[in-house]
Amino acid sequence: MTREPRAVDELNIVLDPSGPLSLQHQLRYWIVHAIHSGVLRPGRRLPSSRALSTRIGVSRNTVGLAYDALIAEGLLVSRPRSGIFVASDTPVGRVAAGQATTGRESVLAGRLTAPSDDGGFRCPNNWHLYPFPFLDGRIDPELLPVVEWREAMRLASTRHEALEWNRGSGDGDDPMLLEELRSKVLPGRGIDAGLDHLLVTLSARHALQLVGDLLVRRGVPVVLEAPVDATFERRMRERGADVSSLDPELARPLPQGAVVVTSARRAFEAGSTRPQRLLEAVSAADGVLVEHTPASATSDGDRLAPALRALDVEGRVIHVSSLVRAVSCGEPPGVVATVPAVIERLRQQRRSQGAVLPPVLQRAWAHFIGLGHYSAALARTARILRRRRTALRDALNHHLHERASIRILPGGSAYWLRLADNVDLRELARQAAAVGVLVEPVRLNDGHDALCMGITSLSEACIRDGVRTLSRLLRDDLSPAPHRLDRDPVAPLRGRALRRAMSGVRLLYNTVYGEPCTLELRADGSMAGVAGAGGEDCDQGRWWIEGDLWCRQWQQWAYGEAAAFSIVIDSDQLRWYSETGMLVDTAVIIRRSRRDVDSVRR
Repeated sequence: MTREPRAVDELNIVLDPSGPLSLQHQLRYWIVHAIHSGVLRPGRRLPSSRALSTRIGVSRNTVGLAYDALIAEGLLVSRPRSGIFVASDTPVGRVAAGQATTGRESVLAGRLTAPSDDGGFRCPNNWHLYPFPFLDGRIDPELLPVVEWREAMRLASTRHEALEWNRGSGDGDDPMLLEELRSKVLPGRGIDAGLDHLLVTLSARHALQLVGDLLVRRGVPVVLEAPVDATFERRMRERGADVSSLDPELARPLPQGAVVVTSARRAFEAGSTRPQRLLEAVSAADGVLVEHTPASATSDGDRLAPALRALDVEGRVIHVSSLVRAVSCGEPPGVVATVPAVIERLRQQRRSQGAVLPPVLQRAWAHFIGLGHYSAALARTARILRRRRTALRDALNHHLHERASIRILPGGSAYWLRLADNVDLRELARQAAAVGVLVEPVRLNDGHDALCMGITSLSEACIRDGVRTLSRLLRDDLSPAPHRLDRDPVAPLRGRALRRAMSGVRLLYNTVYGEPCTLELRADGSMAGVAGAGGEDCDQGRWWIEGDLWCRQWQQWAYGEAAAFSIVIDSDQLRWYSETGMLVDTAVIIRRSRRDVDSVRR
């Protein structure tokens, strides 16, 4: 009998049946990783499909399909009556090198300027795992037209389309996308533009940056309308611009030659005289106007005035907008509409940056708009967001009527919540995150602090419970966890109930240095942790039960030392107590219903 190679054990393959990829694709990932990491070297024989399927607990057909796909790619070869081997010409060689410096004290790190920190809100990378993420601009899956996007991407990826990807159109954008923007998107704001009047950028912020870099030099007066894009304002100050704020009443004359930038959150109602007055003020100062208006997914049923670009008869307005984020897979493209001479210069700048939206994405957007998916998705999303906004308004009125006032801008997808009491909103946001509620503290243009509570990131069914939790926190009904186990009103879990409660649970908590962290305790006793706003700090470990204590040991975190805790689960909160009975930390349980916790206790 031929003995199977030991690669079965060396691969250490673990597949997740509940993962987003099929078992076949997961297996291919594992094998390719093993080849590139040197575990499977060129010429190495792989185990038979029967042996590998038995070892990792999948069907033989799954292994066979994975092998066939990698053979077709040329990474594996099949030799008759011998088996399957790693191809000898697989380009996975590694060049030996010295130990790379990764510490903060490197020469490169020493040359960095101090990071800019405006004290603003940093959205955690795992925001979608929180029970109540009231974050404006973060999109939950209910809003995304996934089926429609799959069709658009499939059409943009046909063989015929792929042949055109690298042929391109010079520095220009996809003519099909420009035509769809010109004929179906921009007319909604009254803009009539030719193909040579349009430029596509990576995002609205990228478009605004390009325009600012083109128009602004040292000493140029830049007048910003509140609320201001903090990143853009900082960039203009770094370029030496003379930055000031726009008078809301337009009572003061503008500086000569000023670059006026309108707010991304400002809209003009039909019949208002302010747009014309603003254009006249810019003309009197011989200035230019940058109209920064990323598209909104909501509509209040009011007819908005035409865009300022649509009213421009002197060629002074640059319209900067974007497609709607709520129906986009990721950051939506930005759009610039202005005179051809400016578009040509912006196109040159974009080329010098190497920052062009890839052709396949431009063509996918063209299909998405042209097939009617964009307008249909906007209508559907607007209906959903109007219901959510009503639910948030009613919940705030019911639970925080006496302590707060709310404000919303036309077409907005968030409420700005101002509290009557002298509350530290940044501290409140930190405490709210500890009980599963994410809110963003902001500074309004009138100088007051508020909480921005968005509706694009959570379902209508979650809104009232989230507001109720926030109101309980404000009323001190959610008191801090007891510092001692013997003072906790909830009894700690024991024995089998403890094991059932911790097996497969996922937890959210903040590290001692304030960064979000996600913990996953797997049923097989392994555990994984991801910390940091960008998920950059990761570790693996193991957990087990000893008597009535839950024990854990990380590979790197907590010095890799084993520790034991008593566990208390109170509603959606989990509390760790040390062996001496002192509170160690708290966490929020995610994706687990209250009914499940009650069944564990029973």
